[in-house]
Amino acid sequence: MKKFLYKIVLTLVLSISFLTYESYISKTYALSGENKIDLLIENQKTQEIIQSKIEDLDDKLDNNMKQASNNIEVISLSFIPEDKSTELNESIDMELINISDSKEQLEKELQDYIIEGVKLEKSIKEEMNTYLKENNLDFIPALWPVESYKDISSPFGERIHPITNEISLHKGIDIPAPQDTEILSSDNGIVIFSGVQNGYGNVVKIQHFDGKTTVYAHNTKNVVKEGDIVKRGQVIAKVGTTGDSTGNHVHFETIINGEHLNPVNIVSK
Repeated sequence: MKKFLYKIVLTLVLSISFLTYESYISKTYALSGENKIDLLIENQKTQEIIQSKIEDLDDKLDNNMKQASNNIEVISLSFIPEDKSTELNESIDMELINISDSKEQLEKELQDYIIEGVKLEKSIKEEMNTYLKENNLDFIPALWPVESYKDISSPFGERIHPITNEISLHKGIDIPAPQDTEILSSDNGIVIFSGVQNGYGNVVKIQHFDGKTTVYAHNTKNVVKEGDIVKRGQVIAKVGTTGDSTGNHVHFETIINGEHLNPVNIVSK
C-alpha cells in the first residue's frame, strides 16, 4: 500500500511539473525585451534548483546503496527467515528504483530548461540585432556603473602607470568611490568571468546582448558568478582596491567588436 501511494504521489508531482513546463514554453515567444530577460533569469534559477535536487538524490542514492550493502551483510550473518529476507531486499530495491526514477525525470526536465534557455538567449540577441539595425546603432548606451560618483581619476588612453611608472594604454577609466559602494551592471547580459585577474584584482566581465563587453575591476567583492544572467542596474560587485591599485575605485572598460573604446563615449551618466 505504501509503495502504491508513493507511485501516485510521484506521478502527480511529475505531471504538475510537466504541465508547468508546458505553460512556461507556451508564453516564451509571446514576450519580448525585458520580459524575455526576466524569463531567462527565471529559467536559470529553475535550472539551479533542479540541479540541486539531482545532487540531493545522488547523495540519497549513494547512502541507500551503502545501507543496502550493509543490510545484505547483516542478513548473510543472521538467521533471518527467508521470507523476511526476501521482503527486506525487495523493499531496498524498490527504494533504489524510486530514487533512480525521480533522478532520471529531473535530468530530463533540466535538459528541457537548458534547451529553452538557449532558445531564449538566441531570441533576445536576434531582437537586439534587429533593433540596432533599425535604429542604425552599433550598441545600446551603457549605464554609469556607480551611482552618485561621476568623477574620473584616470581617463582612457596613454598614461604613466601609477605603480610601474611606465607609459602604457589605460584601457578603461577609473571612477573613485568609497569601499563597498555598489557597482552596477551597465546593461543586460551574461557574466563571462568573475574571479581574480593578474593586476586587476577581483574582476567581473559581462557580455551584453547587443555585443558589447564591459569590465569592472579592483573590486573588494564580486557578488555574481560566471554564467549568471544580469539586468541593467543590477548590483554585480563592490568597490575596492584589490590588485595593482592605489585606492578605492572601479576600473571600468568597454569593448566593442574586440576593441577597447573610451567608456565615456559609450555610457550615459
